[in-house]
Amino acid sequence: MTFKELLYGSERFTPKQEKTRMFAMYFFTGIFTMLANLICFVTFDKLVTAECNVTVIRWSFDLFLILNQTIAWLAATLTAFFTNRAFVFRSHGNVFLELLGFMAARFATLVTIEIGLFTVLVMLLEHNAGISADRLIVEIIGFDFTWLYVVKIVNSIVLVAVNYVLSRWIVFRRGMNKKDGNIKDEQ
Repeated sequence: MTFKELLYGSERFTPKQEKTRMFAMYFFTGIFTMLANLICFVTFDKLVTAECNVTVIRWSFDLFLILNQTIAWLAATLTAFFTNRAFVFRSHGNVFLELLGFMAARFATLVTIEIGLFTVLVMLLEHNAGISADRLIVEIIGFDFTWLYVVKIVNSIVLVAVNYVLSRWIVFRRGMNKKDGNIKDEQ
């Protein structure tokens, strides 16, 4: 298998080889997307030092964390759409319709995982475990690695898995070739 075949697939691939290629490419583009998300998240976290604490029911959290998650999500979503469309699913469907579907699926994971699960994990860390999210774990070459970043990484791993399922079976399903594992005819 050449590098070009890994990126774009090949007519000579069996369906099993194509599924393996798709999974490998999703893994690599997922890392790239996660890096885009983490870079935006850390940059915002380092540049915006203000806090806007909000209390819902009895739980207090920083509203800027949610804003940070949203900005990082937008950068990662656009990165993921174009890399997934081109390299993972090799879709030839309508770009606009796929982008709308992709954004809708990713918005669902924004609310449930990026914001929801992330907020719950931060609250569990701080309120149940008694560990401040800003507590330093280790400093690496002048970079303070805190518990907040551990939560962000765990959250990102869950997010990649859920987004693969949504992308594979909902968003790019119609634009993929039959030999790529699509069970329905292109329309």
